[in-house]
Amino acid sequence: MASTEEVERKLEELIARLGSSAERELGRSLPDRRTLALHVGDLDADWWTEVEAGRLGPLHRGAPDDPDITITADSEDLIDLIDGEGSLFSAYLSGRVRIEASFSDLLHLRRLV
Repeated sequence: MASTEEVERKLEELIARLGSSAERELGRSLPDRRTLALHVGDLDADWWTEVEAGRLGPLHRGAPDDPDITITADSEDLIDLIDGEGSLFSAYLSGRVRIEASFSDLLHLRRLV
C-alpha cells in the first residue's frame, strides 16, 4: 500500500503531464466543466479537481460536494496506472477501478482510455 503523500505526488505529476500532452483530446472528450473525484479505498482518502476546456484544475484534498465523475481505486493500482503499468480499461473491466459517471460522460471518457 502506498502512502497518502505518494498518491498525492503521483496525482500532481499526472495533472502536470496531462496539462500539456492530452489537453486537446481531453477538451474534445469532456468539453463542459466537470468535477472529477478520486477515492483511494485502501487509504480512505479523497481528492478532486475540475476539468474545463480540456484543462485539469488544481488538486484538492477531500471529497467534493457533488462530483460529476467519481473514480475509485486502491493506491497501488492507481500508482501503477499513472506510471503506465497497465491499462485503465483492463483495470475497469477487472473491477480494480470503478468509475461512476453519467452514461454520456462514460461515453466521452472512453475516448481517453
